[in-house]
Amino acid sequence: MWIAREGGFFKENGVDAKLIYMEGGRLSIQSLLSGHTQFMAGDAVSALSAVGAGADIVLLASAKNILPYVFAVAKQVKRIQDLKSKIVGISQIGGRAGEIARMVIKNNGLDPDKDVIYLAVGGTVSRLAALSGGRVQAAPISKGLVPAAEAKGLNIIEVEPIPLIIDALWTTRTYAEENPALIYRVARAYVAAVAAIVNDRDKPLVALRKYMRTADSKTIESAYEGYANGLDRVPIPNEKAIQNTLEITYRIAPKLAGLDIKKHLYFGSVQRLKDEGFIDRLYK
Repeated sequence: MWIAREGGFFKENGVDAKLIYMEGGRLSIQSLLSGHTQFMAGDAVSALSAVGAGADIVLLASAKNILPYVFAVAKQVKRIQDLKSKIVGISQIGGRAGEIARMVIKNNGLDPDKDVIYLAVGGTVSRLAALSGGRVQAAPISKGLVPAAEAKGLNIIEVEPIPLIIDALWTTRTYAEENPALIYRVARAYVAAVAAIVNDRDKPLVALRKYMRTADSKTIESAYEGYANGLDRVPIPNEKAIQNTLEITYRIAPKLAGLDIKKHLYFGSVQRLKDEGFIDRLYK
């Protein structure tokens, strides 16, 4: 979304977009449902949890469908299996970071309910602080924060990439049905921004420097590499990403299990752009 604005792609498509930063999915969803905002960019777990609670929102596109997480761990931890009986720092009980940790731990042969202890310590910065202070022995972090973790003397364990919907574009069903032409133009700006990230490294770095509010080039470059690696040129999540996202969300919002999730997948505009050859032309 930053690149869609900074690169002029919203303007090119006749969209007068104002970006508003909101911390956390819950606040973004409340704003969307109240009509104060018309679109929301964010992960699918928070959005689908709201769907399970009755919110009628739809997924328009998803550019990032591979989880760029690693585990930052204490020096004595060499592999995920070493976390047995250890404490794992997460943001909050039932939050995305905790569910991701559970999935990674399970994928590495441990029982996520019995073999580790979870401690809610807050966001990524707080998790790194808890690791440095010895309160926890491991925590999931974004790949973009690896330099910060290594600067604190922490080890990094790479984990098998997890297909997961982590950066997606949402709106309400009512708004989508009442404004189909606008949805199409926003989708054009969105896919053009994805192409700009892939094709032109310099422009995303400028935007990251502006919006991350840091001049540290190593942090900015790491954030770019972590995000750009694995972007989907056609921003429609595959079936595995959808299923993994649902698996995590079911634990947080059990009511979601009884819903037809396909009714909330609204990929028509992106599919049209693909069929028209617009997306292919962006990469020539």
